[in-house]
Amino acid sequence: MMNMQLNKKSKSVITVYAIVLFVYVLAFLIIPFNKTAASWISFVFTIIAIAGSLFVCGYAFNAKQTLVSKIYGYPIFRVGAVYAIAQLSIGVVICAISAVIAVPYWVALLVSVILLGAAAIGVIITDNTRDLVEEVDESVNVDTKNVTRFQIYIAGIVDICENTEVKADLEKLNELFRFSDPVTNDETREIEESIKSMLTELKMLVVDGSTDDIKVMIKKITNALNERNRICKATKQ
Repeated sequence: MMNMQLNKKSKSVITVYAIVLFVYVLAFLIIPFNKTAASWISFVFTIIAIAGSLFVCGYAFNAKQTLVSKIYGYPIFRVGAVYAIAQLSIGVVICAISAVIAVPYWVALLVSVILLGAAAIGVIITDNTRDLVEEVDESVNVDTKNVTRFQIYIAGIVDICENTEVKADLEKLNELFRFSDPVTNDETREIEESIKSMLTELKMLVVDGSTDDIKVMIKKITNALNERNRICKATKQ
């Protein structure tokens, strides 16, 4: 469901479209020229184009509130805007020509239908592209969540450590986490659960101040993290 709450930019876009539509309709109705079937067909399709472009604009920027969605909403908006401009231009040209010579109705109908079809295809393609990018972005966010938590957790352990004898070792472990492969996959999930448990135990040891036990746990976590990184490297080959 699209979020249709109107912000300042949305109101500005609606105002522009409303002005264009009002001016076009008013000009078409009050200018005394020979209004043929081709003129009326172009008139109707131009109104459809402006209204459709406005709908596409709302869909482009209100489908989701994520940054990726908004960035990739611009190509969708551009397709709608180009369609409206193209149809408006064609409509004006056909009306101008019809005032001088007879334009077959099927010419206006064919051109308008082709423009409408091209715009629909353009919106579908650009929207599918946005969906694909969003899926990849969401997948990456999920896959890097574990390592991000580890990095935050170990940094917190370093901060609370008052034992100068092991603080340097903890800082080295912190660096190892920082430069580890951030992407989780099915092969690394089991060892990551083990690392998670060991980090919890390490924090308890740091709070208790047991130097030897802390060093042993740091070594275990280092070995486990190195093994995880080897698995990440192997599964990418």
